[in-house]
Amino acid sequence: MDKQEKLILQLATLAGTLLIQSEAEGYRVERTVTQILSLSKFDQPAVFSSASGLFLTLQDSQFIEESPTGSTIIVRVKNRKNHMRIIHQVNQIVYQLLDNKISPQLAYSQLNNIQNQEYSTHSQFVWTILLIMSYVILLKGGLGDLVIALIPTIMILFFKLSEDDFGLNRFAVNVLMTSSLAFVLPIIHLYVTNNFNLNIVIGATLMPLYPGTAFTNGIRDLLHGDYSTGLTRLVDAIKEGLSLALGVGIGLAISYGVINLWN
Repeated sequence: MDKQEKLILQLATLAGTLLIQSEAEGYRVERTVTQILSLSKFDQPAVFSSASGLFLTLQDSQFIEESPTGSTIIVRVKNRKNHMRIIHQVNQIVYQLLDNKISPQLAYSQLNNIQNQEYSTHSQFVWTILLIMSYVILLKGGLGDLVIALIPTIMILFFKLSEDDFGLNRFAVNVLMTSSLAFVLPIIHLYVTNNFNLNIVIGATLMPLYPGTAFTNGIRDLLHGDYSTGLTRLVDAIKEGLSLALGVGIGLAISYGVINLWN
């Protein structure tokens, strides 16, 4: 296998890994990787994608069985998080590559740059506030709800930005995060100001956290016949939703328990 074929194999592996990490649909991952592998001189590319791994191989049927040539790569994907931006960027780069607008070398470089692109803390803070406030308005909240919603927004950003520092899995972090905000808000409502609707603020805060996209992608995988990936994504989405609900329940129970003790 020459350098060009190795580059195409590495390019396909990187693109597929990025898509899986961004929770793209299984059929989308396999289609994209197969399109990249079709640029090689090998006429038997094979790709299998799951929610936690990528398997791809290049083989040429023209070579005799006694002297086979080709290569196989298996990638284990551990960290997955919904990133629509990355999915879009990978698709754009691959389309440009297939249209011969960019070279494989440039495509590989651009895909590597995607991994290094992260939204700044300031941007995440601003857009999270705007998103939660949009849900407050959607739920017909008032000015008091908009102001108080800043408190759980800051708490969510703290947990999201510090997630790796806790040494806990996502389920535990979600429980800790939602239980914290559900504990604080009733106390604020009773002892600081009641000029807001507790249900609206909690609901608007939780709305962006629920894995609606992951759940939808799981259903789409099931409809495309990819049952293993689809079921895995559905279980992940349900598990994340349960962690958020469990955290809220624990936080409210502790908060009202403390309030009853004080009173």
